[in-house]
Amino acid sequence: MTAILNFLHSQPLMLLFLALGLGTLLGRIRVGIITLGSTASTLLAGLVISAAVYFETGQKFDVPGEIDTIFLQLFIFAIGLKVGPQFFSGLRREGFHLVAIGLITATLNFALVVGAAKLLDFAPGFAAGAISGSYTITAVIGVASGAVDSGVYALPAEMTAEQVKANIAAGYAVVYIFSTLFIILMVRYLPAIFGIDAVASARKTEVDFGGESDDALPGTRDEFQLGYLPTDIRAYRVDSPDALGKPASWLHDTYDTAVLRLIRDGKELDLSTSPSLRRGDIVTVFGSLDAEMTEAGALGPEVSDAPARNIQTTAAEIVVLEPGAVHKTLRDLHQSADDYGLYLKALFRHAHEMPLLPQTELKKGDILRVYGPVTSVEAAGEKIGAVLRPSTTTDVATLAFGLVFGFLIGVLSVTIGGIPFGLGTSGGVILAGIIIGAIRTYNPRFGGPVPEGARSLMQSIGLDLFIAVLALNVAPELIDALSEGRQVAAVLMIGIAAAIVPAFISWLVGLYVFRMDPIILAGAVAGSRNSTPALSAVQQQSQSTAPAIGYPVPYALTAMIVLIYGYVAMLMT
Repeated sequence: MTAILNFLHSQPLMLLFLALGLGTLLGRIRVGIITLGSTASTLLAGLVISAAVYFETGQKFDVPGEIDTIFLQLFIFAIGLKVGPQFFSGLRREGFHLVAIGLITATLNFALVVGAAKLLDFAPGFAAGAISGSYTITAVIGVASGAVDSGVYALPAEMTAEQVKANIAAGYAVVYIFSTLFIILMVRYLPAIFGIDAVASARKTEVDFGGESDDALPGTRDEFQLGYLPTDIRAYRVDSPDALGKPASWLHDTYDTAVLRLIRDGKELDLSTSPSLRRGDIVTVFGSLDAEMTEAGALGPEVSDAPARNIQTTAAEIVVLEPGAVHKTLRDLHQSADDYGLYLKALFRHAHEMPLLPQTELKKGDILRVYGPVTSVEAAGEKIGAVLRPSTTTDVATLAFGLVFGFLIGVLSVTIGGIPFGLGTSGGVILAGIIIGAIRTYNPRFGGPVPEGARSLMQSIGLDLFIAVLALNVAPELIDALSEGRQVAAVLMIGIAAAIVPAFISWLVGLYVFRMDPIILAGAVAGSRNSTPALSAVQQQSQSTAPAIGYPVPYALTAMIVLIYGYVAMLMT
């Protein structure tokens, strides 16, 4: 066993993915209605592995911190891309409530920790460390240590600055892991505890915050998943006397159906010449099923002719750019359907779905979501504007420059009274993702394709690898801290209470006082606790990224407020 553990210690990157795999499998196990989920399970798997190595060999892991940082930022950016289209709608509707949730959670956390520190006579430094650990914000350690180093905090006569700072670090270490685990589990099951079906509620939230219909906004995950369409491609053999001698365009003019192909004696004719129909011609049409059934009597019998029906179709979005298309009405487009042969599923303008009325006039930048033959899409694109289709490739430039943009936002800060105020890297990156995601709903050409599969992979693997690195690195420190005595145990209990009680109260206020959407509220509670893993947990439970709509505002607010509270807690205790 010792040899195996020594080998594992020598291969930390392999062990990282082992923890990820074991955590993912463990997260699938269900006991009744309870599952830990991949994030909490990966945390536990990493802790157990790291603790086993430490107990058996005395060795500690030191996985480079850059690894977890990279994967965490990929996760956060992917979340921003997904919720960008709904974020600003959520901010307009729930802005005050989101701010209030953040303030309530942070203030109650501070009051609980400082009150307990005074009541139980915690040694200097433990309170600030408990706030840092319960909020999983390491910057609080820096702010509290800065108060000690600068002399603003008056050291007790019997203690040195190093001892106080050691208490800060110990308080953080002992609380961090447990607060992370408990907030993940609490937020994951908050809706269920209150009798709310998280999946059904999330679906309703997606509709409410995404528009007045079920059509996904441009640039989002389901934009090309059109669902049931009342259209089909069928082929008929001309046999009816009513059709003989009529031009092919007669079908569109009379039966409102596009002609895609006309085959005579095994050869395809050029439809642009509007050839007249003859007995025995095979006509391929595209349109509504009802209309086609009517045409069956007008043209002749339906036939199963493979060459006639072998037409490749696609879903696409067409951005209105051509001057000749601007100011045309949908009726104008419909009347030229013999040229296009497309089914119009939805029309979007400035990220809002427009009614599909005959008199609806096209504006530059409008987005038409269509379905039909590839050749028809190409023809429409030439006359209307730019064509966007489903893609399996990812624009890496969007990812790279988006992260750069987020990092730049994150490093911007101002220092007041020795306390730096700024969004931080994570806050900057999620804001960058939100901005890019929102812009893509207005102009899907912006940033190139970002397939849902690629975005989903970044979201799924990013956070869990971050958690795996954390667990492998901190398990020994956690064990050492727990062995330091009774006061550390008290700090641990207070830290766990500070991690979950204020968040639970914020949930109650949001649900019963503010009457917030429960899925948005769950994301807001996770944000008010600065807990990205908790956000991921409720997303897994609801099978939706909708909770992230409520996450950024309280996250950014508490990231700054908690620094102040940590600084003040250092001075007060």
